[in-house]
Amino acid sequence: MSSRETLGVAPASRLLRAPEPTGMSARRRVAGVLAAFVALHAPGGFAAESPVAALPLDLRDRPALGREDAPVVVLEISSFKCSHCRTFHAEVFPKLREQYIDAGKVRWVVLNASDENADQFAKIFALARCAGRQDRYWELLDELFRVAHRAPSFLEDLLAKNTVLDRPALDQCLRDRGLRNVLADDFARYAALKVRGTPTFLMWKTSRDGVRTETTVAGGQKLDYFQRVLDGLLNLP
Repeated sequence: MSSRETLGVAPASRLLRAPEPTGMSARRRVAGVLAAFVALHAPGGFAAESPVAALPLDLRDRPALGREDAPVVVLEISSFKCSHCRTFHAEVFPKLREQYIDAGKVRWVVLNASDENADQFAKIFALARCAGRQDRYWELLDELFRVAHRAPSFLEDLLAKNTVLDRPALDQCLRDRGLRNVLADDFARYAALKVRGTPTFLMWKTSRDGVRTETTVAGGQKLDYFQRVLDGLLNLP
């Protein structure tokens, strides 16, 4: 398994300090308040400050866009019930997708979970996983954000009527006993990463000699902020 497909297994890494964003709240975005790019070397493992040092995380069984061999990988950690996550996907993500993902520069992977452990039992997260099994996650993403706070029965009926989903396959997926374990694992991995709320974006680039440089963007930042951080990673050797 390549280092692009898992977190926490690079032979060496360095933590890239992201530029200081503007208009950040101290509570949820303090992780992103960093004045300059500073490399912290940690031979044999991740720097202590690294959120991805917490555990190996297989990226292959998750919603993803972009080339598998793209130079930069982004793990977006978001919740369908998070208003900042919804705003990011409505206002910022389309441009990032056009400029970086579709251009072959970034591989974008998603982990859906939240601070509320009880949310793992929320129907919206199960429906998202089932949509992913039909390769329809990205087509339904806007709808998932829009209806996330509706009653479970309403959600299931609404998405079942969506023509992009196969209803028998959806019903079978929702009845799958293994689905509950998958969702519990998503939330356990979210907790282990110790991120400070949603959305959070873990980004890294692995050099040819196996050194991974990573950084974290916390909160729903503006497009130009993401551009500066991604360009900073892309311009590294």
